Amino acid sequence: MTTKGIQITARDVEILKFINDFGFCELPQLLQRFGLSQARGYQLCNRLIQAGLLEHERVFYGRGGVYRLTKKGAGYTELPPLKKIPLSTYRHDLTLIKVYLKFRETYPEAVWISERTLKKDQGSQVIGKRGHVPDGILVFPDGKQIAIEIELAAKSKYRLGTILKGYNKEFSFKEVWYCCLNKIEAYVRSQAARMNFVKIYTLRDILGSQVES
Repeated sequence: MTTKGIQITARDVEILKFINDFGFCELPQLLQRFGLSQARGYQLCNRLIQAGLLEHERVFYGRGGVYRLTKKGAGYTELPPLKKIPLSTYRHDLTLIKVYLKFRETYPEAVWISERTLKKDQGSQVIGKRGHVPDGILVFPDGKQIAIEIELAAKSKYRLGTILKGYNKEFSFKEVWYCCLNKIEAYVRSQAARMNFVKIYTLRDILGSQVES
């Protein structure tokens, strides 16, 4: 495939799919996912920008920018491009990418289904009457499905309770893994008491120094 005189390789397409699966990413996650040096990562991203498939945007002062797909770039994937970077969920979304990368390393046999893919599939895996969708799903070769939830702030008891009750009635999931900041671990654990299918992990244990306070 050639775009604007630039040859688009299979790896280029995989990079585009990875970014669009989450909507956006920063360079460090891209380097980690594809085992690239920083220089090589910049080179590949600049090629995709020149081809009109990728764009770079600075969101926060003093912080590296993010990459997201153009409409043309999204044509190489099964998802629409992210129209704008969601500032209110930026930290949550970035943490989700980091957790995904860690789980990909720990469970290489599992397939990841992103929240964006779940929402595109018109209601598949919607939890409860209010239509909650997991942040992602791990699907193992034996068919076992694990719902992944990233919690950086405590939801109200009513909202969290409603989600947990929804999971309790959703038998397609073997387990639900809550990945929480240390400061809300006890709260989430108390709300999930006696729900043996809910496993709670601290982000510090999963990500170590990559956790942003």
